[in-house]
Amino acid sequence: MRTVTPRILVGLLLVLGAVPLRAEDRAGLDTARPRRSQVAAAYLDQEWAKPGGWNGIEAWQRFVAVDVLIDHERRTGDKRWGDRIDAAVRNRTGLYLNDDALWAVIANVHAWRRDNDPELLDYAGSTYRRLVAGYWDNRCGGGLWWDPARTYKNAITNELLFYASTQLYLATGQQGYRDWALRSWSWIEGSSMIGADGLVNDGLDAQCRNNGQPRFTYNQGVLIGGLNDLAGITGDPAYRAIAVKTALAAMRGLSTPEGILREPVDAIGSDGLMFKGIFAYHLGHLLDAMPDGPERGQLMAWARGNADAVWRSSASGTAGVDGDWSGGTSRTGPAAQASGIAMLVAAGD
Repeated sequence: MRTVTPRILVGLLLVLGAVPLRAEDRAGLDTARPRRSQVAAAYLDQEWAKPGGWNGIEAWQRFVAVDVLIDHERRTGDKRWGDRIDAAVRNRTGLYLNDDALWAVIANVHAWRRDNDPELLDYAGSTYRRLVAGYWDNRCGGGLWWDPARTYKNAITNELLFYASTQLYLATGQQGYRDWALRSWSWIEGSSMIGADGLVNDGLDAQCRNNGQPRFTYNQGVLIGGLNDLAGITGDPAYRAIAVKTALAAMRGLSTPEGILREPVDAIGSDGLMFKGIFAYHLGHLLDAMPDGPERGQLMAWARGNADAVWRSSASGTAGVDGDWSGGTSRTGPAAQASGIAMLVAAGD
């Protein structure tokens, strides 16, 4: 595959339009250079593109990458990856667990907003209804099962149900989705998975109690997304206040001493390479919605610091983003790259 040199790439990117940033978010950015997220997206396509998505990516991660590129396109005006988005979001192979299916639901709603293809919204709605009808029951007082065998009720599956509900309500205006957003949040809030510090752990044990498993970054991110939406849907700022508390708790509790976002355990496997990107995606949307003030300033400064770490880990865009933004793992690939793009986008770059 022919390599695009940084000089040629910079010349190409300079002609692309971009969504203006807030004035305070432009502070410290060199507006004469191309956005780093555009360089990182070009590297993703150059190294890992294939007709139906990306080489070496888990099926569920394909839909997160779609969301990241849609967000990148919306914020930068960079539409070069539209064909890649269109193909990947319609590739629904390899989805075996209920959280897998919900990642697809969410990305299909976002893709529908982009091109208004009714098939995308029909797929999202029918898949959502099938999951709720088949896998929400009274065990543990409610909640959606993670797997068709009904062995585990966990945070991510129910957070995804929560977030999918808000997204479908915003897309359709149907009251039932709003009701499910409130219902799923009420269950999560009362489930014991949210600790006193605001961080969410992985799931529940057989007695429906907090199982003490790690508090991964994506568990925090998807919850932030649902709460941020619910504040807008209901007009109640208390939901966004909880989202901000969760983001600040992650900043303090899921960072290295230098302030770089990381997972609470080292052995996260290929799935975990996408986790920080999911958090970054939702952090970016929370920052968009937050009023100016000290908390937004702290989170924006943290986002920028992490974006700088992403850029360093990729040798200024000339290599793949490292799965550990603080460096040292040498684990690269399309999931790690998409995660890095999400952080760059969240920081306004």
